[in-house]
Amino acid sequence: MQLTVSSVDYAPDELYEQAPFVVELLRQMPGKDRDDYWLGSVTPPLRWIVDGVERSITHVVVSARWVGDRIGRGVRTMPLNIAFVADASLLDDAQVNASKCVFVAIGVCDETGPGR
Repeated sequence: MQLTVSSVDYAPDELYEQAPFVVELLRQMPGKDRDDYWLGSVTPPLRWIVDGVERSITHVVVSARWVGDRIGRGVRTMPLNIAFVADASLLDDAQVNASKCVFVAIGVCDETGPGR
């Protein structure tokens, strides 16, 4: 499944310039606080500037902004929490570890991609 993030808010300046961007959802992952996080990849990578140093972000963790909403087929204009994966070892983890992610923005997304 694929999400297109059409806009962001409360985000680093450089992320506003990169919207819209596409997140290819890879797998759902539970976290300590909820069970509906998704690990996704972004191509091309997103630019993230931290302390004057530019990083390339290839993976994100996303979730519905409001508990009770779910990311799934057919979602339209859904508010979304977006965290950058800062530690690539998270890609092999069974559960979201908040210490390996950095929350960066609230976005608005639509399910897109093949079959839409």
